[in-house]
Amino acid sequence: MIKHLTSFFTRALLALLLAGGAHAAYAGPMYHFTVDTRNLTGTGYLDLTFAALAGAAPATATLTHFDGAFDGTALVTGAVGGNVGSTVTFGNGPTFNELLQAVTFGGLLSFDAAFDIAPGGTIGTGFGIALVNAALDNYVPGTSGNVATIDLMPGAPATVWADAAFVTATRVPEPAGLPLFATGCVLAALALRRRARS
Repeated sequence: MIKHLTSFFTRALLALLLAGGAHAAYAGPMYHFTVDTRNLTGTGYLDLTFAALAGAAPATATLTHFDGAFDGTALVTGAVGGNVGSTVTFGNGPTFNELLQAVTFGGLLSFDAAFDIAPGGTIGTGFGIALVNAALDNYVPGTSGNVATIDLMPGAPATVWADAAFVTATRVPEPAGLPLFATGCVLAALALRRRARS
């Protein structure tokens, strides 16, 4: 009886871990962006956008770990909340969603961006990074629009593009999935060990 009960609880725990891991698997990709402004001078804006066409699958972008010469001034349009001092969140609502964050050029700006997109549908969402001059009337010299983009489509891998002269985008492993995987491996090894003994 105890042997069957232990086996039941082991299987139940594995099922719970798999169910808990389903959210981590559903979560979209996370990237570390480094924006190189060392060849620029003066001040301007880091322009971050998260936009979709009507009927797009719901999606969010969560930006954290901002580092660099960010100013306190930020101009926000649409479904954008928070600030670069902690966390900025974007929704992909029907309006244009944009954060124009004041920066001082001449160094590196960096942040992490995690994306989630609901399954289903055929309309995706795009994330863009651009550099705008202080007058807010043009992009900085050497650019004519976004210097990096990520296209998110339901049920498909993200498509990443970056202008190597200005941006590097590095995929960040999902930290939440590692403990679940390790715990699952330990439990599987224990179950095999018990089975070998009996």
